[in-house]
Amino acid sequence: MQTAAAVKQKKLKRNVSYALFAAAVVFSLWYIQFSFSEFISGIPIFLHFLFTDFLPPKASDLPSYLQPVLDTLAYGVVATVLASIIGLLFGFLMARQTTPHPAIRTVLRGFISLLRNIPFLVWASILVVIFGVGSMPGIFSLILFGSGFLARVYAEAIEEIDSHATEALDAMGAGYLQKIKHAVIPAFIPGFISWTLFMFELSIRASSILGLVGAGGIGSQIKLTMDLFQYNRTSTVICILIVMILVIEFMTKRIRERLI
Repeated sequence: MQTAAAVKQKKLKRNVSYALFAAAVVFSLWYIQFSFSEFISGIPIFLHFLFTDFLPPKASDLPSYLQPVLDTLAYGVVATVLASIIGLLFGFLMARQTTPHPAIRTVLRGFISLLRNIPFLVWASILVVIFGVGSMPGIFSLILFGSGFLARVYAEAIEEIDSHATEALDAMGAGYLQKIKHAVIPAFIPGFISWTLFMFELSIRASSILGLVGAGGIGSQIKLTMDLFQYNRTSTVICILIVMILVIEFMTKRIRERLI
């Protein structure tokens, strides 16, 4: 049972936390010069734009977006496959049970952390400057982003595997590759499938955003229609994107249920 002093101290810490949070909110509102009057007056303008210029979608243009949709799906497939291969290699080198040497694990974790903490939109912007507008910047940026993400989650999934099987193989004199083949891989496969399918979903979402910086895919149609002030066509593209993501989420969920 807590003493009165402990309860009072806990209450004081909670009140200080609330006060610091409130101060941070007030400072942020002041710093960005947020205006509640402009916010309220902007709502009717937004609704007028939404229901006058943006909606309804222009359904007659649907066939013209088939190619960008296929491009986006292809980007997602290629990027996920290559990122999973690279991430798998790095994941095994980074995990405690499978790394050949602790120094390799430390260096790779630092490198992957750097790779993963650079947003994929920044990678795309840099690669567009290097390769020019087109599909390659989008695919490369998705591979870089996916490799960093998958390497980390693969390594964590391997480290969560029960160590009893590897210890038993150690006791039997099994080699490094034998331990990976008979103890690590069978337990790692469910996590590998789950995270790889999740990466595919992320790649499709990300590829739609990458088009905004000229990296191709369905996102390029969003940018093009907005630049031409064809907002009803923009809403068509967004509706296609939403449907595509929902279908992919449903399919990957069914695949997980069947394989895991």
